[in-house]
Amino acid sequence: MPVLTDYIKHVQEESFADLPLNELDIVALNEIGYLSFDDLADVTIDASTTIKLKSIIKDSGEDSHKTVYNYLITQERLELFRAIQASKRFENVSLSHYVNEVNPEFEKQFAAMIFSIPEINHVQMVFRGTDDSLIGWKEDFKLTYMSEIPAHRSAIAYLSHYLEEHQDCDIIISGHSKGGNLALYAASFSLEKYQEKIKKVYLLDSPGLAEELLARESYQAIRDRLIVMRPQESVVGVMLYCDVKAKLIKSESFGVLQHKTCNWQVNLKGKFETVSKPSDLSLTLDQTFKDWTKQLSKQELKLVCDSFFDAIISSGMTSLHVFTFDEKSFVTLFKIIASLRSIDQAKKVIMLKSLRQLIHDYTGYRKREVSEKIQETIDNFLKRKSRKKLP
Repeated sequence: MPVLTDYIKHVQEESFADLPLNELDIVALNEIGYLSFDDLADVTIDASTTIKLKSIIKDSGEDSHKTVYNYLITQERLELFRAIQASKRFENVSLSHYVNEVNPEFEKQFAAMIFSIPEINHVQMVFRGTDDSLIGWKEDFKLTYMSEIPAHRSAIAYLSHYLEEHQDCDIIISGHSKGGNLALYAASFSLEKYQEKIKKVYLLDSPGLAEELLARESYQAIRDRLIVMRPQESVVGVMLYCDVKAKLIKSESFGVLQHKTCNWQVNLKGKFETVSKPSDLSLTLDQTFKDWTKQLSKQELKLVCDSFFDAIISSGMTSLHVFTFDEKSFVTLFKIIASLRSIDQAKKVIMLKSLRQLIHDYTGYRKREVSEKIQETIDNFLKRKSRKKLP
């Protein structure tokens, strides 16, 4: 089945008059927003720069870039970017207002940019998500216990500043992963005069909001303009709460690899291929995240998240893809939860039962046999604890 890059190549000779702007065009532009343009280009690119995409250096796959940016500058994204550069359809697309901020002290990563297509007055504000490293995934999971992160404030400031400078401009906002959460937060909690300039907000397999924020009047004001897309086996997209029905997309990959929009299946007429319902694993993850956020305090969630990722990172793993396809890692997570002394026994049992269900759905969906080591370890632990009186 074709994917985004196949679509871009297929329509390269078609103008926006021949084939109007569609969801695939919007998601393709969002996806190349992951590229570090300030490093790829042979000219300075910053907030004051406006440059056509076709003018950015095309030979952007040197070994040095691959080594330093192996989680942002991927083969799929470079192929998509080069297809856009070579396309007559996108020949007038420009990049501007590029911001890329990293502040280790405050654990903040924030990047945003504007893509413009002048002949159709299309202005797309893209908030970059996290990369595919474990550090990036840890940042996504932080959203489950932090109502606001430093990047949220940066997103609101970026949106407000741009629309204050361009008062005659209506925009589309998009973001994938954490970028979608930033887009949602900025659109939901900016001033009313800025909300009025937002046509649509594309949320691509991104976390929602804390449940209490959905009742806010400012969120309700933007709700009808939200377009939520996630793959059938979504992980990140089922974190937190979203009361807008999602379009579920077919992917050529499995598990967390479905998170990548480059793997989402398309038809060449400008639409994603869809499915009617999420996978069992995604449904269980959805319920697990909600159970844990309701049963555990913010501090306890932080402890679990930090302990889990720190343990995985210290083991030498650099990507959650390794964890997903390695059954031993389930045992690692299980042992981490069981060893946390500051979480009472009743809450541990809740978490471990959820984990057992996750393992069951994960292995069942892949038609793999559950490891006896995992099954026996978890069952024996739960049996021992069930004999004790829980506080």
